[in-house]
Amino acid sequence: MKFLKILVISAFFMLASPFSSYSMVEKDPMVRAFTAAGVQIESFDVADWSRINEDFMEFSDLEEIAEKAFTVFQTSGEKYSVSRDSDDMYRVVTLESPLSDGNYVRIVVQTVKLPEEFEKEPQTYLAVSVTGSDAGKLKDIKQKVARAIRSSGGQSRITTCLAGVVYGRFNWIEVNEITNKILEELKVEYVEKMEDLEMQNYIGYSPLLKDSLEIMGKEYNVNLAVRYSEEDDRTYIWLGVPVLSIDY
Repeated sequence: MKFLKILVISAFFMLASPFSSYSMVEKDPMVRAFTAAGVQIESFDVADWSRINEDFMEFSDLEEIAEKAFTVFQTSGEKYSVSRDSDDMYRVVTLESPLSDGNYVRIVVQTVKLPEEFEKEPQTYLAVSVTGSDAGKLKDIKQKVARAIRSSGGQSRITTCLAGVVYGRFNWIEVNEITNKILEELKVEYVEKMEDLEMQNYIGYSPLLKDSLEIMGKEYNVNLAVRYSEEDDRTYIWLGVPVLSIDY
């Protein structure tokens, strides 16, 4: 698992519920893969980030950027909370709000001074994430998250994660049938598998998905993990594109 945690960190710094609309769900290959494998989707997480300038900014400017990004999601006067944090080297503004469509948005704007030995200008970053449970809204959420990043001149690099479940404990043969179906639906190439007594983990490349990371000369854009929980007698399945950026 350590390799995959490193992979997630590198990705960010190198750079349930019934469906409300079947036609929209069908257009998303991640959702289609879960559906074909009989996995019930419990939640999704769509995250994006970008460097937006090379200034060390005031709190008022950071809040203005966060509020501008929030207007992409605001539809009926949703209330939001804003928090601040800082020291001599950084300032952070975090805006959070439940949305009228049942999703939850978190927007972080951080400005930092780099140590002198780096010989680089200050950096300001914008990060946006939306969590929810209705996979029928996934396509729309991805578009809004990308638009929020671009609202301050950022370049979108979305990470999408699905969390799903099948009820009961499965032997590894049955688990392999589920994971193979997901990978087959995504047409994943050159799959690499890591496993221990508790979890199976896969990475690979799907030509159906746009975003990817290059690792040791290969392109990867699919990260699949499976784990059984004795507490609630469920087998949990996570799918990340291009990597899993949520706890699992």
